[in-house]
Amino acid sequence: MAVLGSSSPIKSIQRGITYSSSGVNVTITAVDLDKSFVSGTNQTGYMSNGASANGIGGGAGATLTTTTNLEVTPGSTFSPGTLPGTLHWEVIEYV
Repeated sequence: MAVLGSSSPIKSIQRGITYSSSGVNVTITAVDLDKSFVSGTNQTGYMSNGASANGIGGGAGATLTTTTNLEVTPGSTFSPGTLPGTLHWEVIEYV
């Protein structure tokens, strides 16, 4: 809990959106792995192209593999699975 007159316990927040059907590595500004964590929100649903409904991947996740790398995994896709998974992510580093 923040107290008036004190500094914020958060050192940095980095955000992004990743679209991937196979996984991707995202380069971020260096963080201290012992003081950082990843938060992510998936986007799921269906989109129609007129002929069929295409599934948007769900269950994507992310892991800090090094101080400057965020590995995003796509999770599952729905039949026919032609659209990539979408992950809105943020890396939060504490002081």
